[in-house]
Amino acid sequence: MPDINVILDSMHRAMRKNPIFGDLLSQQDREYLLARGTIRVVEAGEILCRQYQRDRNVFVLINGAVEVTEEVQNKTVSLGKLYSGEVFGEIAALFMMPRIATVTVLKNSVVLDIPGEVLGELIEQVPVLRDAVFERYHRRSIQTALKSVSIFNSLTDEAFDEMCKVASLVTARKGERLIREGELGDALYIINYGIARVFTTIDNTELNLALLRPGDYFGEWSLLTGAPRAASVAAVTQMELVRLGCSEFLEFIRKFPNIQESIDLVAHARKSRTEHARTRPESESDVQTILADIETVLIAEHEVNE
Repeated sequence: MPDINVILDSMHRAMRKNPIFGDLLSQQDREYLLARGTIRVVEAGEILCRQYQRDRNVFVLINGAVEVTEEVQNKTVSLGKLYSGEVFGEIAALFMMPRIATVTVLKNSVVLDIPGEVLGELIEQVPVLRDAVFERYHRRSIQTALKSVSIFNSLTDEAFDEMCKVASLVTARKGERLIREGELGDALYIINYGIARVFTTIDNTELNLALLRPGDYFGEWSLLTGAPRAASVAAVTQMELVRLGCSEFLEFIRKFPNIQESIDLVAHARKSRTEHARTRPESESDVQTILADIETVLIAEHEVNE
């Protein structure tokens, strides 16, 4: 039978290694979390967090290793590996939002499983910890969104970090218009979670063009050309997006011309589809397909929220 003191000592060491739990929490605070959490042995292959799932568990990895992945357009993208001392799951737990990634155990490990409300109570009592968690949340969300875009995967770590520093995190309510057709563009947007629809307006009638999902980006055409927005984009569900302002975006692609070439190809293809849509009536099949997709998204969101 393992010595409980050995286990507790390992937990203390792991928590002290974490920049938030180690630097910002007192010994008493850590004891508070340890007393209210559950020590778990997790086996290789076990999923601790599942993308889009809603739950409020927070994990401290005492020893072992896990991998963080994201599903983007039916492809699994690795966002990195976590080791002893890392904390994960706190974003969904504290902000009561869907998990933004999946966490899978790579080898038999030991974790401290903390109820989200316990961490929430502690954070309210330690303002500096609350600020640090918010900062960590923004940084992680921006990194997750950018890594989900395939054209950014060729960036060096230095270039990727530079992009993260100039990006910001924004949210949108269901039904909110994110960009408007005819306006000048002021930013590029990348979807972290949620669904948006792209549409153009002809004779006061909205013509649906496409649905955008996590990992998709939009708004690039106007920034690249200086032309007005070619179409409107509105949130179908609640959304979180990464915003890259016009000047920051243009400066970035100036430094990395290979990225600009990739974005140019996508932008011109989208522009062609929009122009083509304007020259022909939207067929009943087109209407029903997009409406069915939107209905499926809304039903799934309702089921998750229940």
